[in-house]
Amino acid sequence: MILKIVHITTVHYRYDVRIHYKYCKALSKEEGLKMDLVVADGKGTEQVSDLKVLDLGRIKFGRIGRVILGNLKVLKFCILNKRDLIHFHDPELLPSMIALRLIGRKLIFDMHEILPLQILTKTYLPKVFRISLSKGVHFFQNIFFRFIPVIFAEFSYAKYFTKVQLQETILNYPLKVEFEAISERKKPHFTLGYMGSVTVERGALVMLEAVAELRKQGEDIHLLFVGPIDDDLECFSVFKEAEQEGWVTFKGRLKPKEGWRYMSQCHIGMAVLQSSPNFIDSYPTKLFEYMLLKLPIITSNFPLYRGIIEDAKCGIVVDPSSVREVSEAILAIKNNDSERVFMGDEGCKRAIEKYSWESSELLKVKSFYNQVLQS
Repeated sequence: MILKIVHITTVHYRYDVRIHYKYCKALSKEEGLKMDLVVADGKGTEQVSDLKVLDLGRIKFGRIGRVILGNLKVLKFCILNKRDLIHFHDPELLPSMIALRLIGRKLIFDMHEILPLQILTKTYLPKVFRISLSKGVHFFQNIFFRFIPVIFAEFSYAKYFTKVQLQETILNYPLKVEFEAISERKKPHFTLGYMGSVTVERGALVMLEAVAELRKQGEDIHLLFVGPIDDDLECFSVFKEAEQEGWVTFKGRLKPKEGWRYMSQCHIGMAVLQSSPNFIDSYPTKLFEYMLLKLPIITSNFPLYRGIIEDAKCGIVVDPSSVREVSEAILAIKNNDSERVFMGDEGCKRAIEKYSWESSELLKVKSFYNQVLQS
C-alpha cells in the first residue's frame, strides 16, 4: 500500500530546505510513500524528480490575504484532493487545520518558529498590541494543539506548548548527500560568507561594520550574502559604503545547492545572529551546513551555539552585538591557515557523524507519520 502525503505552505519558498529537500524529496525516495508539495507563489506546477510541486497561485493582499484567501484555497484543495496525511507548515493555516480535523482528516502542524515569541519582535506593531496579541495567540494555540499533532523544529519549543497530546521534535539538520559533490575553488580575496535572510536581527549590520573596520586597518576582506535582503538595511551608511566600494556581494535568494556552492568559495561561515527569543534556543541550521562545507565558523555566544562549536572544534563564538569581538575573531581565523583547515575538517567530520538529517531525523519523521496515521 502506498501512503499519499502532501506538504502545504502558502508562505515558504517552494525550494525551502526543510520542506522541499528534507521532507518531500528525501521521503519521496522511501518505499511506500508518495509525496506532493503545495505552494502558493504563482510560478506554476512542476515535477521535480519523484516530487510534484502544485501551485495554488499567488495570494494577494498581504498578511490578511494569506489568512483569508490562503485558507480558502487550501481548504478547497484538501477537500477535492484526498490524501492519507496532510503536513502543514504555516501558522496562518490553523483555521484550515481545525476544519479538516473536524471532518476527520489526518494532519500534522510543523512548527518552524514560535509564533507568540515572533509577534513580540514585530516593531511595526504597537508594543501593547504586540503583547496582547502574543498572549492571545499562545492561549488559542495551546487549545487547538490538544487535537492537532505537532512537530517542533527545536527541543526548546515544547515547554511553551504543554497541552500538545501528540508531538515529536524534528531538528533541522542538513541532508549530507546534498553536500557531497560540492567543492569549489576559494575566492581570490579573503571572503566571509553568510547564507540566510539578510537582516539586522540576523547579524548583517554587525558583519558589514566589522568588515568596514578591518578594511580601514588595511585588511583586504570581502563579504558575500546569499539570501533575500531586508529593505531596512539600505538606510545604513555602511551598507551604501560597502556597495560603492565593491567589497560586498549580494546574491539574493538562490536554490539551496547553488547557494551552498557560493558559500563553499568563502573562507569563513558567519552566523552572528542577534539576541532574540527565536534564535537563542534554536539550532541554527546554517552552522551544520557550514560544517559540511568545511568552513570554520564565527557565531553568537549563546549556550546552545557554543556547545556545538566546542563539540566540533570548528570555530569561534563571539558577542554578536560587538563589532570588536567579531573583527578579532575574523582576524584570528584569517591569520592562521593551519587552524582554519583544522576547524573546517573537524566540523565536517562531526556534522556527518552527529548533525545530519540522515543520521537521525529521517527515521523520526517516518515513525511519527505512522503514529499519527494510527491514532
